Amino acid sequence: MSLLHPLLDIVDVNVRDMSHVELGNFAINLADAFARHKDFQGEGAIPKPLCQLDVLRSLGAGHLAVTKEAESGNRFKKVERDASRPMVELHTTMLINWAAYRSVTENKPTLISELDLPPKMKASKGALHIEVTAPQNPKAKHGKSGVALITVNRVPGAMAYYVGICKGDPSLPESWSTVGPFHKSRNMELTGLEPGQLYYFKAYCSGPSGQSEWSSIISLRIL
Repeated sequence: MSLLHPLLDIVDVNVRDMSHVELGNFAINLADAFARHKDFQGEGAIPKPLCQLDVLRSLGAGHLAVTKEAESGNRFKKVERDASRPMVELHTTMLINWAAYRSVTENKPTLISELDLPPKMKASKGALHIEVTAPQNPKAKHGKSGVALITVNRVPGAMAYYVGICKGDPSLPESWSTVGPFHKSRNMELTGLEPGQLYYFKAYCSGPSGQSEWSSIISLRIL
């Protein structure tokens, strides 16, 4: 039985379903979203019992780093990665639930919506579901070192966007991992990428009727 109160079940995020790379990026992006939000600014904005934003960024970056080493075949780093994951999941979930609690008790939906977290949609009876299509015109550009910014055309009916990342053979399914969700289709930021490495990217979106097909594949060599 879930201990989460139904009134707080307003965000369509499940960190336990994320890959290790997805989770690390999600933690970093969540910390950045809180830092940008006008209602979470200043000293003491995040209560001390909760994970502070610089700590959350460090947890996400550390999880990405140890995941990279684990994927190179280092079995000790694999153990370290698996041991660090529960704490990253815990701290991201606690921050989201705290923001959801404030959003409900203060009757202020922007406390959640402006964090770029996809809302959990409840379909009404007889509602017309729009089938979302594959994102078109994918583009990749450089951000800071180790960062890529992915943009696709907005898809009508889409509630969230996801980006596939590959630095190996793009014809092999096992070479791909997925990062998301992103609330907007423009400048979706992918961090922790290896400078000098050629990466391949693709995107899909999700809506009330389900998941779209993947976009076409693009590539970018990271600075």
